[in-house]
This record gives sequence, C-alpha cells and structure tokens, in this order.
Amino acid sequence: MAYSQEISRDRRGVFIFLVDQSRSMNKAFARDGDGREISRAEVVADALNRTVDELVNRCMRDEGVRDYFDLAVIGYGRTNRAEFCWQGGLAGRQLVPISEVADNAELVETEIVTMIRGQPVAETVTVSRWIKPVAEESTPMNGALRLAHAVLDEWISRNPDSYPPVIINITDGMANDVDSEVELLGTARRLTALKTSDGNALLINCHIAGGDEAPVVFPETAADLPADPYARLLFEMSSELPGRHRAVICELFDRDLGIASMRGVAFNADAGALVRLLDIGTRQAIAAAQPVFDPNGG
Repeated sequence: MAYSQEISRDRRGVFIFLVDQSRSMNKAFARDGDGREISRAEVVADALNRTVDELVNRCMRDEGVRDYFDLAVIGYGRTNRAEFCWQGGLAGRQLVPISEVADNAELVETEIVTMIRGQPVAETVTVSRWIKPVAEESTPMNGALRLAHAVLDEWISRNPDSYPPVIINITDGMANDVDSEVELLGTARRLTALKTSDGNALLINCHIAGGDEAPVVFPETAADLPADPYARLLFEMSSELPGRHRAVICELFDRDLGIASMRGVAFNADAGALVRLLDIGTRQAIAAAQPVFDPNGG
C-alpha cells in the first residue's frame, strides 16, 4: 500500500515548507490576546515555528533528537527569487537534519495569558523559533516550486524507498513569475510527479488571503470551492490525499468516512484553518515513523 513506509533513521522522511513573503503578507490577518492586529506574515511564522517544534519533540529520545526527518523552509518574496530562509545558525542552509534544526533553535521568552477559573493568568514561557515573519517584495511562487523540485529530486536519489516527500505551500496570492496559470500548474505537476517507491510527493496548498467567506479546507471536488479561477488553479495544483490523511480529516472535521477523494488544499483559510492544515499535513508522516510505536527501534 502506498504511503505506508515506516520512517526510521535509515529511511527518513522530508518536509519542505514554502512561505509567501510578498509585500501583501503585511496585511492584518488576526488579533492576539491583547487585541493587537497580527499580520499574515506573523501568523504564518508562528504556525510554522510551532509545527517545527512539534516535529522536533516527536523525534526526541533519551539520547537526544534522532534524525527521522530532513526539513527545509523556502521563502519567496523577500527578493524577486525564491531562497532558503532559515534564520540564525541555519542561515544559508538547505535541507537540514532535524537534530541540527533542534540544536539551532532561537529560544525566546514570551508571555501567554490563560483563563483559570474565569480569570486571566499571565505566564512567561520559552518558545523555539527558526523562522521570522517577512513581507517585502513580489510572489515568485513558481521559482519556489522549482527550487523544491531540485532539492527533492536529489533527496529521492539518496532515499528511494522512504516515505514520500511532503511539501506545504502557504500563500496569499497568485505567482507573478509566470506567463500563465498553465505554466504554474505544469511546475506543480512536475513536483508531484517526483516519487519514492512508496508513492508520489504530496503538495498541499494553503491560501490565506482571508475574507468574508468561510474557509474551504480539503475539498472533495473543485465545485466545493468558490467560483474563483485562482481557487480552481490551487485545487488542480494540489495532491489527492492518501487514505490515512482522509481518515484523520474526516475525524477532525466530522465528515463522512465514505468520501473517496480529497485534495490537499485550503482556500480563504483563517488562522485556525492554517494550523489544522499544518497539523494534518505533517501528522501522517509522523504517524508512519517507527519510533512512535517502537522507542527502541529504527
């Protein structure tokens, strides 16, 4: 069965996160606990840092963090080209083993407020950060997809029997480094044509522009999306999700388990939908990891 390979240090997995860093990511997207407006870039950076931290924690063992995964973060929009955008000690790096990701976290103290017996209680906690919010220039998404293709093509040659690569693309707008939608779709399909013996690479797209309409997350057909050409394009670019992903989505979203098809795309996602998409996009590869079931193996 495809997408069933156990993940171990000998057959590691890989995640690549693509992050829109265009000027429009400066727009307000949510509010924090104090009512302060938070930009799209801030929300995305926070969600990604939390996701990376969760991946690190899942690979933690008594002797330290085991290299069950390689990770990369590609930003597009800080300049007119796509580039790897690790911060701090990982700056300039491409795919990084997760043990090195853990070793290079920037530890930041922050205050959170929780409600206890109806009263707000402030607490200072330490959080890990690897990615900073950026919102500067254009949207060279096509270049980001091509860069991911080049990196994963080489990774697959070294890991031909591993769980397939997972690519999660977070954007608020259309690519401006293509002449047509057909060109962008072709690049996405060449990326998802990459495969290991366990299946094709999975591309999940999350559109976060926001708006009055409710988010559409993991639609069954293109007809479930708004009558928007860009929404339909993202649907066509995105992978059909394997059964294990669909089972989790049906559980979390109270959907019919009999649904035969689901695309890895969210349109008009709010902050909550973004977090759920990142969780589902990474959870199934984590679930395939042998150490989750056998702490002394792999």
